[in-house]
Amino acid sequence: MAFDWQIISFGIGGAINLLALAGAYYGLKADNAALGSKLELGLLTERAERHSELSAARAECITKIQSLEQSVKEMGFRVGTLETGQDEWTKTLRERTHELSVQVNVLVLKVDRLERPTV
Repeated sequence: MAFDWQIISFGIGGAINLLALAGAYYGLKADNAALGSKLELGLLTERAERHSELSAARAECITKIQSLEQSVKEMGFRVGTLETGQDEWTKTLRERTHELSVQVNVLVLKVDRLERPTV
């Protein structure tokens, strides 16, 4: 009979340990599922933040590129204006040089006539 109580108490202890082990297993499984969902949420949040930062950086880069393009266009316009002005200045300078050359030739002829002795 003592042997029977030992077997029964051993069986009850084993059943209790088995129930505790099953409870711990399912408890850890539930904790792992909760941690997994928290990890997923954290990863999604992090990914959303990275996408947001990337979008902001991309928008800033595009704004700077557009600003640079505008500056290049403005510089091109200014260079074109300067070249046009330079062409006009060169044209005016040529005309003025030609006029002065004609006046010098006229003066040379007048001096030549004055210096020649009349025969």
